[in-house]
Amino acid sequence: MEQQYGLQGAYVILAIAFGVYLTMRPLTTYLLRRRLMELGQWNEQTLRQLESENQSPAESLKWGLILLFTGIGLIVVYFLPVPPDSSLPYGVIMVSAALGFLLYYAIISSRLNSH
Repeated sequence: MEQQYGLQGAYVILAIAFGVYLTMRPLTTYLLRRRLMELGQWNEQTLRQLESENQSPAESLKWGLILLFTGIGLIVVYFLPVPPDSSLPYGVIMVSAALGFLLYYAIISSRLNSH
């Protein structure tokens, strides 16, 4: 039972991070819109740009790659023979999530360079 606490801890950390993201994203978007209105910079073009950034395929690609690589990291951790007090599982999960970010960056960079 003690071996599962490391993996359960990773699940809890990921759930909390995702919850914070889901809470902060609308709040920061609201604050940005309010600030733009106060400065008189709000117009239809600004509205379209903000909405297109939220619904772009690149955003879905980014989160899909991050979740895919994090899932792969969790699968790898499951098969690693490590002691329960080891921090190696956290490192494997973080490195796999970082690989997802790097792959996303490479894909977006190649798209921008080709246009």
